[in-house]
Amino acid sequence: MSRRQGKSQSGYSQLLEGSNLVTARAVNLDCHHKHCYHIAKAIRGMNAEEARDYLDDVVQKKRAIPYRRRSRKGRGGNTMAGHRKGKMGPGKFPNKASREFIKLINSAMDNARQRFDDIDAEDMVITHVAAHRGQVATNMRPRARGRATPHNHYQVNLEIFLEYFESDDDLDSGEDEF
Repeated sequence: MSRRQGKSQSGYSQLLEGSNLVTARAVNLDCHHKHCYHIAKAIRGMNAEEARDYLDDVVQKKRAIPYRRRSRKGRGGNTMAGHRKGKMGPGKFPNKASREFIKLINSAMDNARQRFDDIDAEDMVITHVAAHRGQVATNMRPRARGRATPHNHYQVNLEIFLEYFESDDDLDSGEDEF
């Protein structure tokens, strides 16, 4: 596995370990943190090509991202997402965040193509993907009677790890040659 809990590394929330590992980061994006969190949870563990196709379907509103966090009703717990077709439950189509994740996956796949000649970038697996809150631009909005209220601009930081695991077919083909 490519991550070790409890160990920090500059710039990433997980320690970079693994022989066939590539990373990509996007910093201070103008997306909602909540949408990015749910997308990250949905694509974690997927193949890079499958995740990119899935997010393309989300942008075209063919498939939805499941919203499971804060799904209970009541104070502070409503997802404000309606149920979608099938057995998914509540979900949405976060267009802007999905496009940013597609760019991030493409960047990681390009990094894999540059670093490894013998590995197909589409076969790599997403072992770690995270969405963290980025910088907050604090501004004030003028109001009536000389008052002002805060008007903050929230940003998000994304990171992704792609790792290649050798399949049994690759190992068997190497043994047949000898």
